[in-house]
Amino acid sequence: MKLYNSNLSPYATRVRMQLYLKGINAELVAVPAGGSHTPEYAKINPLEKIPTLDDNGFYLPESSAIGEYIEDTHPTPSLRPTDAKERAKMRVVFNIADQYILTPLFELFEQTNPKTRDAKIVDEQITALAKALSGLEHFISGNKYAIGQTATLADCALVPSLFFVNAIGPAFGQTTLMGSKTKAYWAAIQADPAVTKIVTEMGTALAEYMKQNA
Repeated sequence: MKLYNSNLSPYATRVRMQLYLKGINAELVAVPAGGSHTPEYAKINPLEKIPTLDDNGFYLPESSAIGEYIEDTHPTPSLRPTDAKERAKMRVVFNIADQYILTPLFELFEQTNPKTRDAKIVDEQITALAKALSGLEHFISGNKYAIGQTATLADCALVPSLFFVNAIGPAFGQTTLMGSKTKAYWAAIQADPAVTKIVTEMGTALAEYMKQNA
């Protein structure tokens, strides 16, 4: 099994975290020189997005689909709750991280340079991000993991999203966007070795990106 990966991509990172949590020894493959928008990469993923999973010639795009496929093909340990209500809550939290948190973060990432910053865009996206984090506060369990007592796919989506909340927020003077349960969750989950590894990888990748784009 191979994963076409970028350590800075929140989508690739959620799959990487899933692999670490499940103890799957997949090969992490760098995207070909020139990036995902190349004929070489488009042959395996015509959507030209990262990540792509290669399971012995079965090429699968889209991190959410990849996550479900890995759970179906490697069911132990499961990262999906057995209880239907808990599994539904897991998917709500996954979607909050995937759509409601990442969407404004991507917009804010483009506004980090104070010299070219659009204050209107920043205000709109900070408001959207605050609303998303307020919604997250309602649904997470307040424990070490987002849903229940063990890691789930919700955590795989949340960890890279909250990493960027902490990394980008201070650039706009925002250090208190997360609620109390979310702050406690973020502090506690980093004790998990898989999460420690993920946060370190993302921190290194972000530092390198900022250095190259200074």
